[in-house]
Amino acid sequence: MAACWREGGSAGDNVRIARAVTHARTGAASGGLTVWRGPGARHTLTPAIDSSRMTPTTRPHPPAVRPLEAFLASAAPRLALPAVLALAGVLACTTGTRSASPIAARSGTWERTEHALAWKVGDSTRWRFSFDPKAGKPYFHPVAAGSGPSLTNFKPEDHPWHYALWFSWKYVNHVNYWEEDRVSGQAAGATRWAAPTIDARPDGSARITMRLTYARPTGEVDLTEARVLDVSAPASDGSYTIDWSMRFTAGKDGAVLDRTPMPGEPNGVINGGYAGLSARLAAAPATMTVISTEGPVTDFRGERARPNAAAVAGNFSLAGRDIGGVAVLSDPSNSGAQAPWYIIDNKRDFRFICAAILAPSPRTIAANGELALRYRVAIKPTAWTQAELRSAVDRFTVRR
Repeated sequence: MAACWREGGSAGDNVRIARAVTHARTGAASGGLTVWRGPGARHTLTPAIDSSRMTPTTRPHPPAVRPLEAFLASAAPRLALPAVLALAGVLACTTGTRSASPIAARSGTWERTEHALAWKVGDSTRWRFSFDPKAGKPYFHPVAAGSGPSLTNFKPEDHPWHYALWFSWKYVNHVNYWEEDRVSGQAAGATRWAAPTIDARPDGSARITMRLTYARPTGEVDLTEARVLDVSAPASDGSYTIDWSMRFTAGKDGAVLDRTPMPGEPNGVINGGYAGLSARLAAAPATMTVISTEGPVTDFRGERARPNAAAVAGNFSLAGRDIGGVAVLSDPSNSGAQAPWYIIDNKRDFRFICAAILAPSPRTIAANGELALRYRVAIKPTAWTQAELRSAVDRFTVRR
């Protein structure tokens, strides 16, 4: 007899089977998963799976699994490891009629290196999250919708500290954490992080959990951060979301979060106000239009716009064809229902969207106090409309 998931369960049960097998790779809890490989033979996957995800029943192992065994043996060297483990989970608990669960449905694979995680479909990288400690910030690049080109722009010559899709404060306790020296590649304030914990699932979804510190040149820590990134499984059209949940804790001296002064303030400049979650976006020959939950964003002064809205999106086209849209949604708890944004479009090589949470004013976190921020980045292969953005905001805020 073998401990298996209920064969009569929903499609969601099958997703959980594959997820549980993926947990076997990371050793989330005690126990083991027994995979039957035919009469009189079995193979136990270790380390163990997260038993909290399981609803086991007990029944005889399924017959006639040898054709799938043969496929697994021949294909394993060419499959990403999570896909192999997911197929093994299917062998444990399903017959051939149920073997096409999340892996076959999504037809994507994980690519994992020492310092990056990527979701690929064929030769197309849909997104990659990089966390090399030698880089200035952790970041997403490329970020693509479907099989189209990347909608992000990584470390352009004009601003090599722009990390495609990333988060950075500008000033913390008067120390610059944003700009980097062009020679050393280092910012005055250092953003550091430990290796993340990654739960990459066979359906293309992932959870990435990180601990970060923000330290002055003296080594004194201004802030620590607990960051959780939840990437959704891709929809049938290739669209997906990346949820950013960040909780900052100030050090013993507290933390003053500041930015370059805004126009109209003492010493204010046209480029004042930026800091926070940011996206450096695709350059020409792609064209960009901007939409918000309040309507089209057209009031650009000095190539800059500063709308207030629950969400904004950059829509991209090439030769008259949509290549995708990137929307950024701000949780109302961040800065109210009408969040401040800082957007640049010079119609050539500088496209930029920033959730400019400090634009209205600097913020102060008391000693050992906390600040929580939550955003969603939503990518799809067609242009966002105002109605679609509003609907996306409703779905995002309902799930708080």
